[in-house]
Amino acid sequence: MKKRNSYKRRGDDSKSWSELPEDLIKSVLERLDFPDSRRAETVCWSWYSAAKRCVAKKQQIPWLILLPDEDDRINNHWCKLFNPGEKDKLYKIRDEDVEFANSCCLATYGNWLFMVDYWYNLYLLNIFTHERIDLPPVESQLGATKLERTSKKRGGWFCLSNGHLKMKSKDINIESPVFWIDQRTKEYLVLWGFGKWCVAYSKKGDTFWNQIQIPVQYACSHMVYKDQKLYYLLKDYIGSDGFIKIFDFSSEIPRETFHCGLPPGDISSLDPAGNSWRITNENLVVTVTGDVLYVENWAARSTSLWSFRVYKVYSSGLFEQVDSLGNEAMLFDLGITVLANDHIVGGGFKRNSIYYKTACHEKNSTQICLFNFETKEMEPLHKFDCSSLKQLARSLWFLPSF
Repeated sequence: MKKRNSYKRRGDDSKSWSELPEDLIKSVLERLDFPDSRRAETVCWSWYSAAKRCVAKKQQIPWLILLPDEDDRINNHWCKLFNPGEKDKLYKIRDEDVEFANSCCLATYGNWLFMVDYWYNLYLLNIFTHERIDLPPVESQLGATKLERTSKKRGGWFCLSNGHLKMKSKDINIESPVFWIDQRTKEYLVLWGFGKWCVAYSKKGDTFWNQIQIPVQYACSHMVYKDQKLYYLLKDYIGSDGFIKIFDFSSEIPRETFHCGLPPGDISSLDPAGNSWRITNENLVVTVTGDVLYVENWAARSTSLWSFRVYKVYSSGLFEQVDSLGNEAMLFDLGITVLANDHIVGGGFKRNSIYYKTACHEKNSTQICLFNFETKEMEPLHKFDCSSLKQLARSLWFLPSF
């Protein structure tokens, strides 16, 4: 009799987990780290539902994906994930069907990665579910630019032509790749710059790459895709001239809706002498609210000093210099900003800062740093234990949604 009562009490206790007030469950879940929060989802349906609602507020926390070094055969099928809110932890994920050491992550969107292997096979990969979507072959180009693979060897040789110019190349420069994918329907749009030739794009159901031709003497410099719009920065070969375009992809055929030049490069506010600073990189950034920013990355010659200049681009084509990002943080390589106040990121990401990668040519290595807009100072994000000095150059930010 006592055993039956004991069993009954245990059953009641088990049932009570699902009857806890939602505010209490939410309070518990917000204090859990990544692996414990995943375990909490399996308690019962009410905990699973609360976890998903709780994660909706946390999903803007950017994580960093680290691929193994190119010659790392032991960790070929492994990659590592870094959460800035848990600086002492690196999570490892294994995928038997992907050779991460022989691949490159070109871009990210949510849990999805845009990948290319050494044979130039392009595909989308969900880093958590391992779902894979193969994309059309790079040679399947529908437009004025033609691409022919002339060798089946690793990497291969290619012949490019557009009716006016023909050249052979050992590699394809896949520049500033971006993509979007619907997590439920798997509808997608993938875009990448084809050097001075064109912008190639493909959507779900296509067996080829469509093209947007690039004006003569210009090349694709940087692209951002958000809310069915492609934000597109082009620069001339010398780097002294360029312009910004916006294409609307809401219909079957993309339509150009905006075009303007770039602001003049003035270094007087960085260095009154005007001799030691130079622009090393220029990107477009689209903020949380949809504002378009033109961002210049400046470096002082023969020093480790870095700085940024940010301009807001208005629909009139005018520019205004911005001196604060407010409660947002900028992911310079992704071309986006994320909310970065303490309530959302738990102190793991700093507001009013720019996160970027910088190359140290003397040490042949890459650092991931942040530039604080308030102090105008740069600091390393984290000391990573990497297998080689070049491994961080293959890292990318992504915005996980668990």
